[in-house]
Amino acid sequence: MARPLPLVAANAAFFIDFDGTLVDIAPRPDLVEVEPRVIHVLESLSQRFGHAVAVVTGRPLAAVDGFLAPLKLPIAAEHGSIRRDASGLVHEDVRAIKAIEMAAARLAPLVEANAGLLLERKQASVALHFRQRLELAETCREAVAKAVAGVDGLVVLPGKMIFELRPKGIDKGVAVTNFLDEAPFKGRVPLYIGDDVTDEHAFAVVNALGGITVKIDDGDTAAQYRTDRQGLFAWLSGLAETA
Repeated sequence: MARPLPLVAANAAFFIDFDGTLVDIAPRPDLVEVEPRVIHVLESLSQRFGHAVAVVTGRPLAAVDGFLAPLKLPIAAEHGSIRRDASGLVHEDVRAIKAIEMAAARLAPLVEANAGLLLERKQASVALHFRQRLELAETCREAVAKAVAGVDGLVVLPGKMIFELRPKGIDKGVAVTNFLDEAPFKGRVPLYIGDDVTDEHAFAVVNALGGITVKIDDGDTAAQYRTDRQGLFAWLSGLAETA
């Protein structure tokens, strides 16, 4: 049985995944629906916890801003390749742009030949989605392996019906560490919430720092706690009201 979600100190810093955590996963990235409670909870948490609330996601920065408008939170986008800090400064790791373009070109014929596959080109990464063609999972896995073969500077990160190709040395754990070196996160107790294998790097970092980690739904995880989205929002709403 899952443990009840814990009480949180007033000096907590929140790092929250987007897809599968703040919003339900949709068949296509552009089809997610952001419930009004998402904006309300994030805004309330930010006000209550000294603005130490950030979104950590594989999504492009502009896409997250669009979904969360009018909020403009600190965001680690594309797993941290693009990161906007609390001051509004955007940090970009574009070392692997040419490698990403090469890998994307190698994957394009597969996507063109198979309706339902989606190649999502981002600023500093690329993602192959196969949610609508689950029978092609192994085909996509093999294609991605070939796409990065001989290409320096790239790693493949499997997720929920997706393969992310991103620069080496970039992950959500690194993004959280970078935030924790800056105001208003510095000196606070980190709390990370996510649902996917891409969040495990951040879980490991936060656990090592003595913080709190929460996994949404099932699946193997290093997170200390587990809940569903309904339980998550009940908990976060309570924290925002009582902090």
